[in-house]
Amino acid sequence: MGTRNLICVMKDNEYKVAQYGQWDGYLDGQGANILKFLTTYDKEKFLNNLDKYVRFGTKEELDEEWKQQELYPELSRDTGSEILKIIQKTKKNLLLSNSIDFAADSLFCEYAYVIDFDKNTFEVYKGFNHVFLDSTERFAFLVKKSEDEHILDKLTGDIEDYFPVKFLKSFDLDSLPNREDFLNECKEEM
Repeated sequence: MGTRNLICVMKDNEYKVAQYGQWDGYLDGQGANILKFLTTYDKEKFLNNLDKYVRFGTKEELDEEWKQQELYPELSRDTGSEILKIIQKTKKNLLLSNSIDFAADSLFCEYAYVIDFDKNTFEVYKGFNHVFLDSTERFAFLVKKSEDEHILDKLTGDIEDYFPVKFLKSFDLDSLPNREDFLNECKEEM
C-alpha cells in the first residue's frame, strides 16, 4: 500500500541515510522490517560499510545514476527498508539521495524511522501532525516559521495544517522488543 515514509540512519552526529520510501510505511510494514533487520544484522559490518561506502550524491551524480536505475536499487522509491540490507551487503560505493526534508510535511510523510547509532536507539515518528514541534524534537529544524508566525497565520486563515513528523517511541538497540511488543508499544503511544 502507498504509505510514504522516511528511513534514516544517524552516526557521528549526521544523517548517513535519509531514504524516501513509497510503500508500506506502516509500523507493521517498514517499521517491522527495520526491527527484524536490527535483530539479525552484523552491526560491525553495517557500520563499517556505512562509513566506507555510503554518502549522499550530488544532484549531477544522482541524475546520472537515475538514468540506469535498474543498476542502482538504492535510488528507487520501492527499496524502503531493503536499503539497510543493501548497505550491509555492499562492496561498492553507494550514492544515496538525501530525502531528510521529506519529514517536514507530515501529510505526505506518514511515518519516519531513525536508527541513531550515537544514541543507540531505533526511533519511530508519526505523520499527520497538526501540532507545532517543540525545539527538542529531532525534526524541529524543518519547521520554517516560528510558533508566533504560525499563530498569526492561523488568525489570518493562511496556515499550513501539517508540521514535521512527531516523535512516537524510542527503543534501545541493545534490547529491542519482538515484533508483537514493538507494534503494541507504538500503538499505545498513538
